[in-house]
Amino acid sequence: MKRHILHKSGNMKLNKKYILFIIILILLSPVGIILPGLLKSGDAWGEFSVESVKEQTGIEPEGMKKDAAIYSAPVPDYNLGNEDDSLTKRSFSYVISGLIGTGIILIITFGVVKVMTRKRTE
Repeated sequence: MKRHILHKSGNMKLNKKYILFIIILILLSPVGIILPGLLKSGDAWGEFSVESVKEQTGIEPEGMKKDAAIYSAPVPDYNLGNEDDSLTKRSFSYVISGLIGTGIILIITFGVVKVMTRKRTE
């Protein structure tokens, strides 16, 4: 028997396993700043700023510089405080950022499903 997120009635029901999995991922999100700090490896992989790329390579990529000006994240660097804050405080910021991002995604998803099911019933 297949389990579907979307029920015949058009309502979405989140399975408890999915919720637990998402919570675990959110709680593990600070690993992205803990491991690089422990391994003294600099920025987390893939989270390079234009400045850090220039510092590491001596080159400031024009495309990256242009794209960085287009979008600014709601919680830059997943940090609600300063870069100089303790690892515990920054880790807490990562978890809060994960909750905010997950909440936004869930609101959008539920909204889209509601609109789609409403159109299907009309």
